[in-house]
Amino acid sequence: MKSIFRGPALSLASQMIGLVQLVVLLVRTGANEATDAYFYLFNIGMLPIQVLIVGVMYPLLINSERISRRGIRRIQWGTPAVSVVLMVGGAGYLYLNGRLPVELWPLAVAALVNAIVQALLWFRGVTAEAAGNPRWNAAIALPANALATLTLLIPFHSAATTVVVMVGGLVIGNATLLLFAVRARLGREVVESAPVDASGRTGAYWFFTKASVGYVGLIVLQSLAVLLPAAAVTLLNVGVKIVGSIAATFVNAVMPQMIHHQSDSIGPSKRFLRGLVGVLAGASALVVAGVAIVANELVVPAICVGLWVVASSSSAIAQRMSFRFLAPSASRITLIVVPVVVALAVVSSVAPGFQLVVLLCAYAAVDGASAALLLFALRDRAMSRVLAVTCLALAGIWILALL
Repeated sequence: MKSIFRGPALSLASQMIGLVQLVVLLVRTGANEATDAYFYLFNIGMLPIQVLIVGVMYPLLINSERISRRGIRRIQWGTPAVSVVLMVGGAGYLYLNGRLPVELWPLAVAALVNAIVQALLWFRGVTAEAAGNPRWNAAIALPANALATLTLLIPFHSAATTVVVMVGGLVIGNATLLLFAVRARLGREVVESAPVDASGRTGAYWFFTKASVGYVGLIVLQSLAVLLPAAAVTLLNVGVKIVGSIAATFVNAVMPQMIHHQSDSIGPSKRFLRGLVGVLAGASALVVAGVAIVANELVVPAICVGLWVVASSSSAIAQRMSFRFLAPSASRITLIVVPVVVALAVVSSVAPGFQLVVLLCAYAAVDGASAALLLFALRDRAMSRVLAVTCLALAGIWILALL
């Protein structure tokens, strides 16, 4: 029983420190060009990790269509290489849009180095997670967030210098944890248990397509935020951080013990989903009520984030269940979701009423629609309907925001 709570405890500590880091950063520098560049580049650096390691390797480690050792090694070293290419492209996009002045070039370099180290670290953590050990991944950001928060206490005079040094703290923290993971040979048993050959299997292509479409779509949504006034990227990522922290604490740190490469029952996961959705929906309603009292103008964004929390956590659970209990080709049922939502967001971006709330709805709709479709395929009709209603509510807010 203690092992069940150890993962969430580590994740909660990591996420809390991450939130403290975010608050201290915004207090020290405010939401500005430097923080926009940091959040944008950080998300670009996470893209190869989310697509190749989390989106392809992890499901193939727990699915019946196992990935080969050769495939694992390709992902281990290919992910950092892709990170370099994307980070250079992301920095170029910011520069061409006038959002990366010369004083922020060191930030781009530091973010690139951090992306490489993160990719190697996440590879280790995810292989351990596939074996049913969520503790490393639960605490994967803990050293980096802690050290980055400490650097923010140093009284630099410019926002650019503050953010660059903070990213340097992330690099050192991630590199230190990576060293311990390598020395502990983390995930070695999972790699060695993989089949030598996996020729003729198509699972990797399905998972790669699904992950690529999904995460590239989210980067497009991030890029739309760049078109909004300065600080919009930062504010959007505050929502991303809140939602991601909740999912990491209550889903990613628990589900690996229910869903792993030896799981044979989906029942516990379905019961966990129902209980968690009830708790998150109630907590979100209380938060919205509190926001209505304290800052009435933020009620609509608060509602969006509350719906997003429910949708994101449901999607995370549904995806893990589908990785284990559905064929890889089942990924096709969600492939249309992201292009449709992103296309609607792009069209909305030229409307006079385009604002941050629209992007919050788009993010939440991606998770909500994906969860509804996957749960329907997993024969959980009741929860599928709950997520469908969530999507309808988001669509209503989206339309009203544009009017």
